[in-house]
Amino acid sequence: MDKKSAIGIFLVVIMLGSILPLFFSGSSNNNNNQTNSPSEAPGIDTIPGNKVSHQLDSIADGLAMSPENITSAQYVDYAKMHQSQLKIFVPNETELSTLYNVRLTKEFIAVDSNVPNGTDIALRMHEIEPKVVNFQYIASKEPYKGYYLLSRSEEYYNVVGSPMLFGSKESIENAIDVISGDASGSHYFDRLLGYTEPGAEYQVLSSDNELVADQYYLEFKALEEGGYARTSLFMNLNESVLSDINSLAQNSSTRGLEYNITNNNDITKVIVKTNESNFFNLALEPSA
Repeated sequence: MDKKSAIGIFLVVIMLGSILPLFFSGSSNNNNNQTNSPSEAPGIDTIPGNKVSHQLDSIADGLAMSPENITSAQYVDYAKMHQSQLKIFVPNETELSTLYNVRLTKEFIAVDSNVPNGTDIALRMHEIEPKVVNFQYIASKEPYKGYYLLSRSEEYYNVVGSPMLFGSKESIENAIDVISGDASGSHYFDRLLGYTEPGAEYQVLSSDNELVADQYYLEFKALEEGGYARTSLFMNLNESVLSDINSLAQNSSTRGLEYNITNNNDITKVIVKTNESNFFNLALEPSA
């Protein structure tokens, strides 16, 4: 198993949240709603039409608002991660505030790697604080099912609410179809997610790496009693990968890690725990 590759899986996905400013380097929007102080910016209620109102506390919540055919997804609670050593994986505040010019506290990303137009970022959802409109946009003249799309560039749009929706016109409209009850949300990963517990600050799942498993889930969580846990779930885990995981578990105590590996038919669950002082061993330990 390539340890650097395993680390990269985590770091690359978490860094998706920091590339967002690149989308707007050439924006030509002419509606300037940005102020020097978020406290002076108008609230999202100043935008006419419907507002998104949906819980976003987990990757499952995000998938419930996402269209079908999602192949991978990520959920990050930046606010909670800042309260623990998990903050080392969070982009800096300047990067996180670029899109809305206010603090971004949570992010969900849904990806469809089979989309025909070459881009695989299907949809993003964001919780922001304060909930104001402190960014440039051009509002659509007509709403889509009561929701006004705010153009942020030639390709990307926002719909305001809790959470904010961000993506292409097609992906935004697909999400509105789900929210409005006119289309089904994403249920492809329901069985794997049935083995998770609530509360993880960072969650990612994918069906894009069949060399590892048919479906793969990873989470990091700061434990209430102290220390940290990393949980990995696999559907139809590759036997060679399972062998590598078992090898890591055999001498894990020397790294200050505690492994718990369970199997339920085609589902393999691996929980690795550690204390505060061995957090970096957990963060760098290969997960798949």
